[in-house]
Amino acid sequence: MYAFFWKQFPIFYTLPFLLAASRFNQVAAVGEILRWAMLFAGCAMAVQSGFRRAGLKRRIFTWADRAIIAFLLLFLASELWTIEPWVTAQKTISMLLLYGCSFWTLWEYADHFSEQWLLRKLSNFLGIFFSINLLSGLVLPGALLVGRFRGILNNPNHIGLILGLAIPLVISQWLYTRRKLPLAIALILSLNVIACGSRTAMLGVAVATLAILISLFAKRSSQALAVSVLVVIGLALFTQTDLFANHILRETSLSTASNRTYFWELAKTYIAHRPDFGHGFGTDDVIHNYYGTVLSKLQLRGYGVMSSYYGLAVQLGWPATYCFFGLMWGFVAYCFVKYWRNYALVTLAAVLASGLVMCIFEPAITSAGNVFSFLFWMIFMLAIRRAYYQKRGLLAHI
Repeated sequence: MYAFFWKQFPIFYTLPFLLAASRFNQVAAVGEILRWAMLFAGCAMAVQSGFRRAGLKRRIFTWADRAIIAFLLLFLASELWTIEPWVTAQKTISMLLLYGCSFWTLWEYADHFSEQWLLRKLSNFLGIFFSINLLSGLVLPGALLVGRFRGILNNPNHIGLILGLAIPLVISQWLYTRRKLPLAIALILSLNVIACGSRTAMLGVAVATLAILISLFAKRSSQALAVSVLVVIGLALFTQTDLFANHILRETSLSTASNRTYFWELAKTYIAHRPDFGHGFGTDDVIHNYYGTVLSKLQLRGYGVMSSYYGLAVQLGWPATYCFFGLMWGFVAYCFVKYWRNYALVTLAAVLASGLVMCIFEPAITSAGNVFSFLFWMIFMLAIRRAYYQKRGLLAHI
């Protein structure tokens, strides 16, 4: 039984995050419970194995581990000045569990079964889930929210958040293996994103795909060039359609990024009160109530301040925000520059770049409970793992 659970762990781990984002309250409640259960179970597995990496117990510790632990300690320290102690404690614990599952349990899983096995398990499962999500629009009422497709999920943006990361992964698999299954999954995921109308996800996918094609050009120049030409022609034709103009471009909301700029202005006023240390980790969700801002009176809807960058500054101040995202973008740039011929590593870095672009418009990266963060931190782990093993000649473990 344990062997089966371990082999299918990526599926058991992913499913609760998706269920918790369901628009059906009972399903979402079950997903919430299962999500916490899987986080605890994953960390318990890491403890049981003795925090094993490359077959060694507690021997491999990267700069990313040190940086993440330093930030976790900062999150905990913000209990001293937070405006909501319980929220800060809960969010810190959840991020600690997410780190344990991502950087230890799933790292060991990738060592045991391989990185490609892990990614195939994940992409195949997402292909099945989002096929069901598409079909739900044909049989279930309420699949649209304010004219945008959401399927069985609570919000169209949830589709964009996870698929903005997943689509580049699947596209990369298809380009490298030339197999039909990754292509079919990429088409299914893309149809979901187009239906939900997530401009943020599409922007992130475009950035990631460009980086992947540049790396592919070093190995298969003719294939990369042919695919690039087809993509450009396809995009040129698609941008001329009414679907693009009315459902995706949505020109009337473009200048304000669907009212996000108003949230950002509010964020600036909040940050100005505590620019150095912020209001405490996890408090971006309650910051409006703290300052007496009633979003409904301003005709605004959204979570936090609708940006991970402004959101972290609200929580921890500008110095920590610059350090956090500086390290993230610095690592992505390092992979692009130093390893641009390394297709597998560039793919992972490209997915991270897509996520960091989406973070401009979505408050997602430091919330362990959403459909974005579990996949983002998993990919970050895989990128760190691959860079570490290749630098030290431990290629047998990749």
